[in-house]
Amino acid sequence: MIWKKIKVVAAWLHLWIGLFTGIVVVIISVTGCIQVFDEELFSLFHKNLVEVKRTGPARPVSELLAIAQKAVGKSKPVKSFKIGEENDSYVFSNFKVNDKKYLTLSYFSQFKYKDDIYVNQYTGQVLGVIDSRYEFFNVVEQLHRQLLLVKPVGSVVVGSCILLFLVMMITGFMLWLPKNYRQFKQSIGVKWNAKFKRVNYDVHNSFGFYVLPIAILIAITGLTWSFKWWEKGIYNLFGSAKKVELTRKAPVIANADTTANQLDQVFYDMQQQVKGNYRTIGFNLPGKGEHVMMNYVYLKNRTDGWRNMSYYYYDSRTGKLFDTLIHASKPLGLKWRNSNKDIHTGRIYGLPTQILAFLVSFVCASLPITGFLIWLGRRNKKPKKRIRALSKQPFLMIEG
Repeated sequence: MIWKKIKVVAAWLHLWIGLFTGIVVVIISVTGCIQVFDEELFSLFHKNLVEVKRTGPARPVSELLAIAQKAVGKSKPVKSFKIGEENDSYVFSNFKVNDKKYLTLSYFSQFKYKDDIYVNQYTGQVLGVIDSRYEFFNVVEQLHRQLLLVKPVGSVVVGSCILLFLVMMITGFMLWLPKNYRQFKQSIGVKWNAKFKRVNYDVHNSFGFYVLPIAILIAITGLTWSFKWWEKGIYNLFGSAKKVELTRKAPVIANADTTANQLDQVFYDMQQQVKGNYRTIGFNLPGKGEHVMMNYVYLKNRTDGWRNMSYYYYDSRTGKLFDTLIHASKPLGLKWRNSNKDIHTGRIYGLPTQILAFLVSFVCASLPITGFLIWLGRRNKKPKKRIRALSKQPFLMIEG
């Protein structure tokens, strides 16, 4: 009796949460499907930007930085760059956040400018400059994360809908639970030769059950970008009392030759540190009055199940390494945080988990639609007793 009352409440929650959040869940899920393969798709459509052929030794990175800076002008200082493998071009980036007085509800109002400059490291040729604010895959990502709204608003809206979607998945599982083995067999299959209403119901019922564990994992990892308290809670779960601090202070030095070009030295030392075992190396250039260059390395060969990512800290005045945070020595909370996006998109273990994440996201996009059709069908269904009663009545002509 109690379970029946619980299921009534669960059914009510499942229905109205689904109707309330359905459109948002569809948008997030469809854009999530694209996000799973965004890097591969970007490379496919922009081969002229990302692919280069080695024609000799790479030019000094300080020279390439100057070339990239010239391409966008001195008023847009380059703040970072990243390098990939031998046949990947170097990507230099800049951005400037708009003052609050220029902000609207639109995501696009957040930045005054945000560019990616692609440079052939062997020839020094600028392959292209992309305004990443309006680049298709970035727009898809911002639609996925914050519905193209300004972050303080959009991330909360998306996060709230995903929290409600978690409730909907839990209540959906409660409603799915079969009474016996016969009902269980019906609940995990689709009667494809039945009428549309039955097929739609079976698809919603069975597919929702199959994707449930991965869909919950995707939702849990996605909420990290919406709510600080959620992120902190997962840090605590992994044994970290708080978010791990990645910034460092530059060491105190008596004097330094600030006229020397230390960037090439840092670049060379970074490559010696990782000895070719990298997919990506990112370099964050210090701003005016700053002296710390924090670089990260996405390692190629795994040492555990997490995304292997290490940090290196250089003094830009001397070009010397003064601190490191190697993946093996990172706390578990930071290992999770560095891997969270790869877990969320299925990129964590390559193509097999990407395909799984794509299929789960696709099913999640379908659930509000199939659920709405079920509700619509039941809403329009005439009571059987009423139909029988009407069928026994004589045909009446009503004159206007």
